[in-house]
Amino acid sequence: MTLLRPYSDHRTAWLNACGYFASVAQWALAYVARFALVGILPPQGFPFLTFFPAVMLAAYFFGFGPGLLCAVLSVAAAYASFIPREAQTFTGLEKGDLIALIFFSSILLVECVVLHMLRRSRRLAADRERDLRELTGNSPDVLTRFDREYRHMFVSGAIERLTGRPISDFIGKTNRELGMPYDLCNLWENALTSVFREARPVSLRFEYEGAVFAATLVPEFDPERASVKSVLGVTRDISDIDRHERALRAHDAQKDQMLATVAHELRNPLMTFAAGIALLERLPDPPPALSRTISAMRRQTTQMSRLVQDLMDLNRIRANVVELTRSAADLKTILHSAKEASLELAQHKSINVELRLPDVEMALEADAGRLIQVFSNLLTNAIKFSEEGCTVDVEAKQDGDTYEVSVVDYGVGIEPHMFESVFEPFVQAPAGHSQQSGLGLGLALVKQIVRMHGGDVRVASEGLGKGSTFTVHLPARCVS
Repeated sequence: MTLLRPYSDHRTAWLNACGYFASVAQWALAYVARFALVGILPPQGFPFLTFFPAVMLAAYFFGFGPGLLCAVLSVAAAYASFIPREAQTFTGLEKGDLIALIFFSSILLVECVVLHMLRRSRRLAADRERDLRELTGNSPDVLTRFDREYRHMFVSGAIERLTGRPISDFIGKTNRELGMPYDLCNLWENALTSVFREARPVSLRFEYEGAVFAATLVPEFDPERASVKSVLGVTRDISDIDRHERALRAHDAQKDQMLATVAHELRNPLMTFAAGIALLERLPDPPPALSRTISAMRRQTTQMSRLVQDLMDLNRIRANVVELTRSAADLKTILHSAKEASLELAQHKSINVELRLPDVEMALEADAGRLIQVFSNLLTNAIKFSEEGCTVDVEAKQDGDTYEVSVVDYGVGIEPHMFESVFEPFVQAPAGHSQQSGLGLGLALVKQIVRMHGGDVRVASEGLGKGSTFTVHLPARCVS
């Protein structure tokens, strides 16, 4: 770059000098032409005729400086050679001739300015057109513009690399005229029709010659008519992305199958452990150390059984093989049952679970067993992430046609950016300095079951160390 810069500077200076020389040459030609017309044009009224085009050409082709030089020489020539002068006046010109010369000078100056601006505008437009052409030509995406008859108004250079056909083959033709497959033409025409009619972007995905493509169609508006005048399309080859997505879906299915197999294989040993613990619990007057050990074994076995059951249920729900057994149920009874299911863990951590229920009946059509699973999971989650001796509050109320149940704990809390991800499988919110066991399935299962009942679940927290609130909304369908 350092070596090329002096060459570029010398070349620019040489071109500028040539422009000035050319403008002087044009003036000389105009001067000679004016003398040649002396016997043809009237002696008065046309002294400036040939100088106008000379200045215009100099300013347009060579720039403002050469044009201004040509204008100055033209004014001087007109004054010296073609306007009568009288010695008794200051300029040697009559008043009318002086005014004409001033107007002539002003017009030439305006010509130089206007044509210089026009030249600059055309150069900027050419630069922008070249930049746009290079940008669209080097882009891997295919850029197209369609009119209201679905004809190609513009196609970027990527179309040549994709189809092997020149751009000229596409301009002014529709996809059907280009011989594209029938179904693909219908897909594009329906999408274009939707964009023109609804004035909103449309995305489509299609296969062509063994490759997978994604296209986005965007409306271009006519501000005067307030309507869509054309549609800009951006088409990208996503074959690699599609292949990776297929691989990810296959791996995800294999993962689900593996987890289902593991959960199924764990059930038999857990049932054996539970049966053995039940026998140990029947021992008469066991020593205190043995009693504590048996209680710990019971809690851990129950926890493991719950994890295995959650894992199996989640896999069934994701595979769409779980159907709800709906019947008349009472939400208050469900909440009492959920409290009983989590009572052992609450007593172990000396946590008090408070139920705040209305006096009115809270009837609904639901799978009571599944809803007990929902609220016991929420209570278990609240207890796990609360400090010993704290309280977990459960409040239920009716808001129109919806039941709202809130499970409030005062434990470690959740950061706002985790509000959505805590409902994903195998995700747990940070638990501060405490280390909690689990696979992160409980809340994922809660979300799925609540959705199957036509409701939703949300979480709120003011941040770490400030507790959290899980709120479940369920449709209140009274049963007669």
